[in-house]
Amino acid sequence: MEQATKKYNNKKWEGHKGSEMKKYNKKQSKFMKLQHQVDESIREKWAEEQYLLKESLIEEDKFDWYLPVQDDEYNQDKEKEGLKPLEMIGAVDISYSKTDSQKACAALVVLAYPSFDVLYEDYEIDTTEYPYIPGFLAFKEIPSLTILFNRLKENSPEFWPQVLLVDGNGILHNRGFGCASHIGVVMDIPSIGVGKTVFAVDGITQRGVREMSEAKLLKGGDLEYLVGRSGKNWGAALRSTDDSKNPIIISVGHRVCLETAIAVVRACITRYRIPEPIRQADKRGRVWVQKTYDSKGKTMQKSSLRKEMEAKRVFDTKPSKPKSSKSKEESKKMDHDKKVIEKTWSPKKKSKKKKKGPIIDDDGFTQV
Repeated sequence: MEQATKKYNNKKWEGHKGSEMKKYNKKQSKFMKLQHQVDESIREKWAEEQYLLKESLIEEDKFDWYLPVQDDEYNQDKEKEGLKPLEMIGAVDISYSKTDSQKACAALVVLAYPSFDVLYEDYEIDTTEYPYIPGFLAFKEIPSLTILFNRLKENSPEFWPQVLLVDGNGILHNRGFGCASHIGVVMDIPSIGVGKTVFAVDGITQRGVREMSEAKLLKGGDLEYLVGRSGKNWGAALRSTDDSKNPIIISVGHRVCLETAIAVVRACITRYRIPEPIRQADKRGRVWVQKTYDSKGKTMQKSSLRKEMEAKRVFDTKPSKPKSSKSKEESKKMDHDKKVIEKTWSPKKKSKKKKKGPIIDDDGFTQV
């Protein structure tokens, strides 16, 4: 009996495993199909553009602000040098529809430092022209982000951030020019890459970083540098909090050195794993994705979206209105139908309303 049960369970597990593998293979085939749509000549052109832009990359501090600390003397010395305190930190993130990875919402937020109040936010709904291809993420996301920054510069230049946190990698990249470096150079803004996963380069692997973090990153605030086989320091892995076992990956974007990048990211850690500016961009962008795309990934009509948002606003701010005359008539009809049904099928309830009448037993039947 035990052998038969074990054999049955094994078959059941193999069937489950097979179905999961089919789903995985289906996703992989769709992913590979999208990747193959991008011609090799386009990839070569992108690589050339990355190398060209990389010539303008600056991996050292080049800005007119300083990160305030609790030491007043230090802050005063920095101000005497003509530097301004860091007061506005920007962040960008792109959220995608769950059913269509090419339908996206780019989010740009600017937060006050150190309060982390959101001073500015803007979003761009778009359908990306290209799928994700490792090493070329910027060419999928930069078009939407550029629109947001140009709009900020034109309409609200007073909220231009002093430094930008990017949900992605900077120089931790196979060509040393990831998305954080790309947007930093294009928009000429100090930028920092904050990745959730490791980009494999120069002997640095996800498995190696995972094993290192389990052995050395034992509590919140612990940090280890990511040094490749060549001896180059590509970035750092930081355990944000005691509760977050998976580290975040910090790398230089543009116009900041690694130590400054680490200091800024540390200053933006609250009680969550992700730095607060990026967390806000991600959180708010996801809301817009849910509001903009329906369950099939299709773009909703603007009028429908507006009505939905107005309805929510009325619900949140105004007291409930009395029911319309139509709803009153419907409720009266329902009450009438209910009474008819009770009168016909519930002799027990009927007997309660009358002082005199037939005796009803516990089962609801009339005693003769």
